Amino acid sequence: MLAVSGLKLAWMQGLFTQEMFVKTKSFAQVIAGLALALQATAVFAAPITFSINQTFSQGGVADLPETVVGIGGAGNFAVDPGASGQFFDFKRPGGGTFSTINTQISGYYFLRSYASGDVIGTGNFGNHVSPVDDWDTILVNGATAGVWGSSHSGFLGFETASNNFGWIAYDFTKSGALSIIHFLDGAYNNVAGESIVAGNAVPEPASLALLGLGLAGFGFSRRKKA
Repeated sequence: MLAVSGLKLAWMQGLFTQEMFVKTKSFAQVIAGLALALQATAVFAAPITFSINQTFSQGGVADLPETVVGIGGAGNFAVDPGASGQFFDFKRPGGGTFSTINTQISGYYFLRSYASGDVIGTGNFGNHVSPVDDWDTILVNGATAGVWGSSHSGFLGFETASNNFGWIAYDFTKSGALSIIHFLDGAYNNVAGESIVAGNAVPEPASLALLGLGLAGFGFSRRKKA
């Protein structure tokens, strides 16, 4: 009788162990699937970076024609430096807009400068949205506004025609009639309508944590199969 009970107990323990293994394996498979989904989502939602590394001078130099600057998959923007020391203008041809401050001279709105860590997106993008092909500025009739009065570094905010937000890093100096702006690099969020952090070109920490959890589950699944 005891032998039979022992066999029954061993059989029940075997079923329990098998059931737990199946559940654990199923759980690991779910986590592995979640990992792949999170990985795809994280890649899709991450800011897309681009490099510019171009410098434009205005005032005291030969007249420069309007120049189109590419910003990766976010399209391009146009710069019109001039040569008179009076105007330094920018626009997003074909749609989209720069973020501006609510200050204007002769109908030109001034570009807004963001600091590292500032959020660029709906609700805090700026007070003025430029019409298509409308020029914004950092210098009009020799006068500047906002931070543009002297040497300054920061980030320009922009929005594409398809509602993707991004930033462009710059260094700006002004000495008398000579103004120089150097565009460094930038990034844009390829998820329409989602904000982006100035200077940030990596996925958000929460997404990275979830991705790590998923990848850990994927590794556990591979060990169980081995």
